[in-house]
Amino acid sequence: MKRSLLVGAALATVGVGGLGTVGIASADTSSTSDSTSLVDKIASKFNLNKDEVQAVVDEDREAHQAEREAEQKEKLATAVTDGKLTQAQADHITQVLEEIDALRGDAKPDEQSDDLRDQVKDKMDELRDWADENDIDMQYVMVGHGGGRGGPRE
Repeated sequence: MKRSLLVGAALATVGVGGLGTVGIASADTSSTSDSTSLVDKIASKFNLNKDEVQAVVDEDREAHQAEREAEQKEKLATAVTDGKLTQAQADHITQVLEEIDALRGDAKPDEQSDDLRDQVKDKMDELRDWADENDIDMQYVMVGHGGGRGGPRE
């Protein structure tokens, strides 16, 4: 019980510290840098099993992803109801974002190859261009993603 509280407190501190989902995503143990990951640091500081800490981080990431997807569906549904998007437009946005998710699969951010990142960026650029051509507000393309699934546009 004490371990669970410590892990929860440590992860809450990460969220409150302004790192949010980005901080959690960078907490993976499979880091490409030589620095010690956040998971390693938490496990070491609180004398916890690193695999258990990683499991909590992974669960949290999945929960946040599910929340973002629910927010996205709700925002698109509301836009259709309010006449700001047609159902076909909302379906197109959903389809492209699902294609991007399928490309990424279960790969964590630091596990994604440059080729995969390029493919995701290309899909996002195509979606942004389509939205621009159809006078669709970018808020519907970037729903619940604070900067977009494809990251910043270069």
